[in-house]
Amino acid sequence: MKNIKKQIGIVALMASMFMLACSSGAEKMQGQIDVLPAFENLTELKVSQLGKNIRYVPLETTDSSLIGGSCKVCLLEDKIMVTYGARSESHCFLFDRETGKFIREIGHKGEDPRGYSEAKAYVHPVTGHLYFHRMPNKLIKYNQEGEFLGEVEMPNGLPSGFYPLLTKEGMLVYEGPAFNANHQSQLYWLDEAKGKTGDVALPMVSNSEEIKPEGIQGISVFGAGSTHMGLLGYTGAIQMTFKDDVCAIYPFNYPAVWEMENGFRLHETFSDTIYQVKGLELEPYHVFNLGERRLALEDRGKKEGYEDKLSITYVLETNHLIYFQCAKNLYGDFNFYNGVYQKSNGEVVMNKVEEAFTDDLTGFVPFTPMAHGKKGEFVGVLTIDQIQEWQEEHPDAKLEGALAPLKDLDYDANPVVVIVEP
Repeated sequence: MKNIKKQIGIVALMASMFMLACSSGAEKMQGQIDVLPAFENLTELKVSQLGKNIRYVPLETTDSSLIGGSCKVCLLEDKIMVTYGARSESHCFLFDRETGKFIREIGHKGEDPRGYSEAKAYVHPVTGHLYFHRMPNKLIKYNQEGEFLGEVEMPNGLPSGFYPLLTKEGMLVYEGPAFNANHQSQLYWLDEAKGKTGDVALPMVSNSEEIKPEGIQGISVFGAGSTHMGLLGYTGAIQMTFKDDVCAIYPFNYPAVWEMENGFRLHETFSDTIYQVKGLELEPYHVFNLGERRLALEDRGKKEGYEDKLSITYVLETNHLIYFQCAKNLYGDFNFYNGVYQKSNGEVVMNKVEEAFTDDLTGFVPFTPMAHGKKGEFVGVLTIDQIQEWQEEHPDAKLEGALAPLKDLDYDANPVVVIVEP
């Protein structure tokens, strides 16, 4: 009964916030992010809106550190962690954060007790230990020296929407709807030694209808690193079309939970609300005001008549701003947009994803954020092809100052990590 009352209270609070956010005549509430004015007046986005300094870190290329295909980057305290690969091969490399010098590979893909299924790594904020998927139901641990530290058994396995946040208080685990099972979203706390310590009441009802193979008309798979669906594709996603012309999108490993100085946050894909996690309860923290363009929960998956509706697809938060992406006509011929919300003055600016962020700090290749660090940095990746193409278009440009590390890169060199610092 207590949990039911919690859920009712949370839903009521959320509904009241939505009513405020969507009412045209309502006074702007605290935590409201007004998207529509910025969406209707797209403008150039600049790197200086994300940070004050930009650094380019070429990753050392050796026989032991070759990065093939799309990769994911995570900023550690003094290192850069790069993961890539999936079924056939999967690697986790550490490089020096300042110089890009290769340090070591962590663990390996394999079926032995110390092998991981794929190099999806999560970092403990205190110990720095790295946790990797081992299907079907374990996380295995390594330290940054490459030493194996054991395993953690997950009570619900590792569904496709699985994402854990490692904290000094325990593990905050989010399980989004899985494409291969009748699975509702879940959020719970877990102690590595004791198991589950408490479930958090989720006010949203995610798409959890059972998938029947005979009802599927088409399936599109976007592997991790894909930019087809903006940052949603960066983590990987499956899009399914059913015979009744309804669609469903299931993101893999979406970073739905994160930690800030003043608490823990939750954002479910396609939701217009960011929640504050307080113990076993949720409180609305920020609401994206989409007005009449908001795609309501009950209308998700519908294509006809919803071409102008908007959905929030990705959120990255720092102490100073919230970077987000939204999609128009998500289940049709979609378009994705970047947005920046400045906490200091409530300003929102937006532009199409393909326009990226103009590098007004160095005048170099436009910047595309892929992740962020706990110190408020934003990080992206440039391939050698992108750098060489820019050089061909700007033959008189000199690679000096912040661009000096980019001189004399070989055509087959590893990617360059771009770090925008606050």
